Amino acid sequence: MNQEDTPVERKTKFDAAFNSILNNEKVDQPNWIAGIKYGASKDYLVSSPIDISIQFGRFQRSEADLPQSVMPNVVKAHGSWSSTSVEERRGILEQVRERVQRQRYRLAAVVSISAGMTETESLFEVERLLDVIETLHEEMEPPMSPGKGPWAVLASYNSPLAGPMSYALSALMAGNAVFLVPPHECPAPCFMTFNAIATGKLAEALSIATDPDGAMRRNLMDHPDIAGVAVCGSGELVDEAMFTHVDDELGFVAEIKGMNPALVAGNDNMDEVAVMVLKSAFSYSGQRMDSCSKVVVLEDHAEEFVSALLKNAEVFKVGDPADSTVDTGPLASPERLDEFTSLIRELGGKVLHGGKVLRGEFLDEGQYVQPAILMGLEDEHEFNCIDHSLPFLSVQTAKDMDEALGMIDACETGISAGVFSSSQEVVERFLAEMKADVAYVNSSNNRIAPGTRAMIAEFL
Repeated sequence: MNQEDTPVERKTKFDAAFNSILNNEKVDQPNWIAGIKYGASKDYLVSSPIDISIQFGRFQRSEADLPQSVMPNVVKAHGSWSSTSVEERRGILEQVRERVQRQRYRLAAVVSISAGMTETESLFEVERLLDVIETLHEEMEPPMSPGKGPWAVLASYNSPLAGPMSYALSALMAGNAVFLVPPHECPAPCFMTFNAIATGKLAEALSIATDPDGAMRRNLMDHPDIAGVAVCGSGELVDEAMFTHVDDELGFVAEIKGMNPALVAGNDNMDEVAVMVLKSAFSYSGQRMDSCSKVVVLEDHAEEFVSALLKNAEVFKVGDPADSTVDTGPLASPERLDEFTSLIRELGGKVLHGGKVLRGEFLDEGQYVQPAILMGLEDEHEFNCIDHSLPFLSVQTAKDMDEALGMIDACETGISAGVFSSSQEVVERFLAEMKADVAYVNSSNNRIAPGTRAMIAEFL
């Protein structure tokens, strides 16, 4: 974010942008393919998870055969874009940076309202996108290989702005045309960015289309003219992309939200550890790319840790993300709420804390839940192995480091893993043996940013 802005100035500017977005007249959004506006025979209404009465307008329910009908235009756009010089692309990227910087508070406000992120989380999404743009600018040095062909960039709600736009810009600056499918639950941040930056040659090179049903996305990934697929997120989106990646000639970049597990192996301040674990687990209601959904604690420290965890969970505040005192906001969509309540029913007595749908003033029209802490599940239980991208935290106990590291290795790790310990020996062993791209040590993992693989080299 702008380093000249003080915290008070940032708060004032964000609040002004937030209120401006709330009061804006909502407009319907078409798809844009290779510089041409496309509608669909059906559309769908996008509302805020904060309150369904807050609407962003109608977006397109793209036909399944859209890729087949528009791909000739996308291929043509790729040919034109890939022939631009590195210097020209760098100049265009600089314009993109300036436009994002200028719109940074409005973009953050749209992220907050459309995805339910807090002010801090929303500003972090914009900061991360600006950081990636700066890195791409430094990475672009001639000579560079020509682009491979059109890339599909697919994203889910885990990162409504930084993830999808970082990968789209990385692919573009590598000389490829891009067909971007933003998260259908909260497409507004990507569309606002697109409308701000898609001018001149970039307007043809970058396409954007929504697909709440999934059939268009599947046909896009399978299209023979697609040179690569980049996917950022969780759930069905990732599963489909992984199965699509069978052709050795198809480029593939995946940033997958896993369990981002943590190990608690003794610490001088267990209250502080509990607070950091709660932030790691339940920021953005457990939906962030780095959200921790499993913590393994050594038996010698289990009683103290669980006691501190439950005590601090009692004061972990869920509510309207516009309220600066809340710790986390709503789930991203009604479908996520339905999944959460269904899983709670299946878990029965294994819910140690939380798991309730929250109702009351300002909460009735949104998707607000009390995060759930689980304990006593079998080691092989799905909640100890598979991430659900929801506010669940499973607590496992291990008798020693060997067993603890085995438990961590037995799950979908994702992009990160963390350790909380006062022992340097424990920390060093964990860092040596953990299998994740990013480690966090005696801190929350909220500093970990989406777009971990957003670099030009991945798309050449």
